[in-house]
Amino acid sequence: MANNSAAAKPIPDGFTAVTEGQATALFRVGEVFYNKAQVQNRDLSIAVIRTFERIYKAELAEKEAKRKEKLAKSSFIQENGEDAGTKIRSYDGLTILEGLSASGLRACRYAKEIPELKKVIANDFDAKAVESIQRNIDFNDVGDKVVANHADAVMLMMQNRAVNDRFDVVDLDPYGSASIFLDSAMQSVAEGGLLCVTCTDLAVLAGAHPESCFTKYGSVALRGKHCHEQALRILLHTLEAAATRHKRHIKPLISIHMDFYVRVFVRVYTSPLACKSAFTRSSIVWQCTGCGSYATQNMGRAISRSEKSTRYIPSRGPPVGQRCGECGAAFNLGGPMWTEPMCDPKFVELLAKEMEDGQAGFKSFKRVHGLVKIIESEVAEVPLFMELGMMTHVMNCVVPPRPFVVDSLEAKGYKVSASHTSANAIKTDAPLSLLWDVMRCWVKHSEKPLKHRESHLPSHAILSKEPTELFDFSNVSSASSLRHKRRKGGQKFHAAPQDNWGPLARAGSKRAKTLNDPQDGAPKADETSE
Repeated sequence: MANNSAAAKPIPDGFTAVTEGQATALFRVGEVFYNKAQVQNRDLSIAVIRTFERIYKAELAEKEAKRKEKLAKSSFIQENGEDAGTKIRSYDGLTILEGLSASGLRACRYAKEIPELKKVIANDFDAKAVESIQRNIDFNDVGDKVVANHADAVMLMMQNRAVNDRFDVVDLDPYGSASIFLDSAMQSVAEGGLLCVTCTDLAVLAGAHPESCFTKYGSVALRGKHCHEQALRILLHTLEAAATRHKRHIKPLISIHMDFYVRVFVRVYTSPLACKSAFTRSSIVWQCTGCGSYATQNMGRAISRSEKSTRYIPSRGPPVGQRCGECGAAFNLGGPMWTEPMCDPKFVELLAKEMEDGQAGFKSFKRVHGLVKIIESEVAEVPLFMELGMMTHVMNCVVPPRPFVVDSLEAKGYKVSASHTSANAIKTDAPLSLLWDVMRCWVKHSEKPLKHRESHLPSHAILSKEPTELFDFSNVSSASSLRHKRRKGGQKFHAAPQDNWGPLARAGSKRAKTLNDPQDGAPKADETSE
């Protein structure tokens, strides 16, 4: 159980107390609300910032040592003294801006659970929310580290865009889209600092409203089983676009989809040279309207003239014909979206260890750690994926055993994994034509004779072609043993902890006053201590 002195304090009349991690927050109906579904978000954020802090601190120390060594050799230092002519930052803890703090629970947890923390600014534009933040700061005795602030988040970040005023970590977790905050956020993050962004408008990012996605994110979202990974990639592209306007670029540490939102953690660096190659990291996507096959095309490409000279030019294309080579249907055009890896493998490994070492402090450990382990095993260099259930729907056939599909591709020397956004994903560097060959062989194995398929269906066109590669499904009866073998290492995908697990109504609305009762969303008596 976490050490939490606030939990022992008397609860004021008219309030409900919710303990999460080492912090306790007071809630009153009609003001800001407690969303239990966001426990995972806060647990993950604390683990990510802890991991980042160790790396960041070590990097600053190394830079300081190299700079001192360089300055010690200069004649100016020898003449004027060791500290003359330069200022070197001495690391004294992280400064964090939580731009949309609501209740201040996250900020209080940061203050109590991140060891080397200097200051958190818990900001909100709503005056009632700021009152709630201050109340929870006082209740948790973290006034020495957390400051409640009443301001427009965009203006606050712009006021801190000077190099010496920037924040080591900027955390943006709005209700809906974060797009309006990104330009100012990119200017207020310190060099090599961490930007944490949540977007809950998943319907927009997942392709339900492509026109809205274009207006908010500058990208067209497509519908498909890969829609949640696509949402992450569109957000990363938007972050990169916002960064390059200020001669900066991003490096994703981890990008994750959970429940009704996406959450990305990126480091921000200044480099005009890296900005030149930004369009090589984003791509247009061509997706078949019949079978769902897709192809990506980078917006630009780099040509190396020599070791010190690189020329950037537009890509040539398109990479597809007017009709799909598998089923003959037309294509939809989506993007641009980020098509580089969405995570740093080394960082994800360190993050998993951080969560394992601090397991007792994370209430949502099993679910979040499971997702992190899946991300660690994903084929990171491959954008998007095909989904086994979708392919069998197109083929109008029974679903083949996943282990046999995976082993068939691995036997040909290709990488294959699931995706943390879909347990049935086939994320592989194999050409999609080979994946359709697997399905052709499976249909011929499972249907004897082949059942009739209407000529206008994609499955008819796909099966009318003979596979270029043959796959043997004669030993399909041993699929259960293969599946058992692949499950070693613990459960990765976990179901939602309770019914109606999702976003609540916006604070201050009429629905919020009746639906967002902290008593309904708060943990039970045996759940409030960790």
